[in-house]
Parts: sequence; structure tokens; C-alpha cells
Amino acid sequence: MKLEEKEFRTDKWEYLLLGVCLMFYLLFPIIDGPVWCVDSEGYVSMHISREPLYPSFLALCRWIAGIWKADALMIAVVLQSILAGMAAWFVGWVVRRAKQGSRVLQTAAIVFQFAVTLLNRFAAKRGSAYSDSILTEGLGLSLFVFFSAFLFLFIRTEKKRYFGWALVFSFLLVSLRKQMMITLLILGVILVWYELIRRRRVRRFLCLAVMVAAVFFAGKLFDRTYQYVVRGVWMEHSGNSMGILCTLLYSSDPERDAGLFTDETIRELYLEIMEQADAQQILYPYAGSGWLTTAIHYADSYDAIGYGIINPVVEGYIAEHFQLSEPEAAMQYDEICKEMRNTLFRQEPLPLLRVYCYNTWQGLVNSVAKAHPVLSLYAAAVYLFMGAAACCLVVQKKKIERRLSESVGEVAEEYEELVRQIDASLCFTMITMAGIVINAVVVGLFIFAQPRYMIYGMGLFYTACCMIAWDLYACWRKGILYKF
Repeated sequence: MKLEEKEFRTDKWEYLLLGVCLMFYLLFPIIDGPVWCVDSEGYVSMHISREPLYPSFLALCRWIAGIWKADALMIAVVLQSILAGMAAWFVGWVVRRAKQGSRVLQTAAIVFQFAVTLLNRFAAKRGSAYSDSILTEGLGLSLFVFFSAFLFLFIRTEKKRYFGWALVFSFLLVSLRKQMMITLLILGVILVWYELIRRRRVRRFLCLAVMVAAVFFAGKLFDRTYQYVVRGVWMEHSGNSMGILCTLLYSSDPERDAGLFTDETIRELYLEIMEQADAQQILYPYAGSGWLTTAIHYADSYDAIGYGIINPVVEGYIAEHFQLSEPEAAMQYDEICKEMRNTLFRQEPLPLLRVYCYNTWQGLVNSVAKAHPVLSLYAAAVYLFMGAAACCLVVQKKKIERRLSESVGEVAEEYEELVRQIDASLCFTMITMAGIVINAVVVGLFIFAQPRYMIYGMGLFYTACCMIAWDLYACWRKGILYKF
């Protein structure tokens, strides 16, 4: 059933919540100021390895600062904080609209967004809010909330403008960091589920799929246009092959895998990288036992392999043997990493598969808690609760629909409304879980699953849990839970 078009006007309650959201997030730049992080320099300097959107955003802030005679980084974090406040308010508004105007669930949705920020500021080692940091997450977390909310609205109302907004936010996210290609996968999964499996509308699915593909190519075009404007070269940002190469090197055995290389130069570079990595004990054989121990060792080794060994070795080779401009050197670097990556895909799969599974599970844990022996059990329990509760709602919905055929009047209307509520909760849960699982599966393959990459759906997950629990309570309160 579609979402009923009940418009909740922007009353005093909505203005109050919006004001609270904005004030909450604006407190962090006021108290902490702009937070400079390890990766911040690359974005500010428009490094060739960075995706185009965030450096462009910072450049815009510098232009505004030149007009206003203000601090560009402060302008950036204030804008990020305003966006975060609007995202938190908007997801609350969407939940209220879908759940009979429930202010309780609306407030809960906002509070969960606040909670993620508070955890990062006061509980995590980083000690700062992402909305207050010079990082892609400063924009990315908020844009992902908007993306998920508009996708939910599209599925519930089938209004094209909501799908259009979901595509816009997907484009922005893809242009922000390549990890956010997951939004295209999320769109694909949800469209297959809704348009093909539920509605069986093949032609409509194909049209929407073409639009999703257009976002992918638009992201490529924006990347190349940005590099052309900044560097005068029609190319994409550098370093796309380095991510998974770090993982392949981590699980590789040089005695076994050196023979895979047909290019002698690439083989020598590989052996030099592996020799240095082995000396630092940052390869898989040194990981120890247990999934968490291995996942942590892999996470600690990832940047050490990539930035500490691959970059100096490969860039040093290029500088020694070629006289190239920055873009030409970057393209040569990408070719070497790509060749090494493609070769190492033929390595013994078991160590790589084990690292991938451990890293993916760590990503799933970090999506709702933090990778820790006890909290990993909590994560497993909360996922099981989510799955069991969702299955319970599906069964209950089918029973209610059977009773509908025998009911008339107010009773039938009551059952119809309950079915709509259950549909809304299941749809929100489906989109949220698709985001979390796809993110964990993709990140688990390409990079270590630290919380920074995994928390995009954390607030949405607990909002979905509340929505499901709310519906189960409604069924129990009406005396119809398991009574048909």
C-alpha cells in the first residue's frame, strides 16, 4: 500500500525541532572550531588522488571567505553543521509523515542522529564530530541520510520527484568519495525488490535503471571535468587501484605469488614492497588468531602498506625512470598499481577470503556498535532482533490482510491503517539494511572497515528498530498479535 498523502504542515513543533537540530550541530564549530585531520591537507590542496566534490566545496568556502574576510575552514564546518541539522530534522519529518504523525518516533529519529554525533565527539578516540571536521564525512553522513529518506519516500509514494532527489544525492555522494558508489548498488537492489519482485513492472524498472546508470556516468564526467579545470588533463582522480591492492598485498605470499608476474619490472616492485612489509610484520601471517585480532591487524597494516610502502616504492621508481608531469606521473602510477592488482587477483584465495570475511563482519559490527568482543555479540543480537521482528511483522501483516476480507466499517479501516504502518516500517528497514549490508560488503573488499566508513546508516538502523517495535506494540495493544 502506498503512503497516504497526509501533509503535516510546518507548525510550531516543526520549527522548534528544526531550531534544536541546527543549534545542536552548530555548537560543535563554536566549541571546537574546525577540526583538522590527517586527510584534510589532501582535500584543501586539491590533491590528484581526491574525488572532486569536497575539494570543490572547500574552494567555494575559500571564495566566500575572500568576500566576507572570514576563515574559510570555519565557513566550511558551519555549512556542514547546518546541513547535518537539516538532515536530522528531515529524517524525523519523514518518519512522522509515515507513522501517523507520531512525534515520539519523529523525536527518536532525530535523537539517534544526535547520538551518533555524540559518540564520535565524546566516546570515540577521534574526539570530534564529523560535521565539524575537514573530511568528506562532514558532508557525506548528512547527504546519505537525505538519500535514504528520499528513496524511502519514493517507494512509499511513487512520486518521481522523490526519485529525482535520491538520484541527485547519489550523484553528490559518488562525487564525494568512491565508497559511495554503494548508493548506486542500493538503488539497484531496492528497485529490483520493489519494481521487479513486488510490482513486476519491467519497463518501469528498465527506465529507472537507465537513470541510475546515468548517475554513474555523470559522476565520471564530473571527475574528469574537475581534473581538466584544475590540471588541464582529461582524467579521473588517481589511486583507484591502490585500495584493493593493499588488501591483495596483505594476504599475498611472495614465495608463491611472485611467479604470477610476467612483467619483470612489476615483479621487482612487488618483491620490494613485500620485503618491506614483511620486515615491518604487517602481512597476514603476522595477524595472529581470531577474527577481531586479524581485522585489527589488517586495519593497522592497511595505511602502512599503501602510504608507507606502495607510494614511496612506485612513485620513487617513476621519478627515477621517467620525466613526467604530475598528471602523467599519476596515470603511470595507476597503470603500475592496476597491473599488480590484476595479477594478484590470481593468488591463493583462502587467506584473502578469510581477511575479507573478517573485515566485512567488523564492518557490520561497526555499523551499529564498535568492533569489540562484547559489542560484537551485541551487534549479532541486535541484527537477529531486527530480522526476527521484521519476519514477525510480515507474518502479522499477512494475517491482518486475510482478516480484512471479512471486515467492514471502522474495523476494516483500522486494519488497513495498521497494514500501512507495517509496510512503512518494513520499507524503511529494507532500505536501511540494504545500505548497511552493501556498505559492509563493498568496504570489506576495498579497505579496512573503520567506524568512519561504516556509520552512515547507524542512526537510521536504530530508527528502524523503533519503528518495528512501535508496530509490534500496536498489534499487541489492539489485541491482534498472534490471535488470528
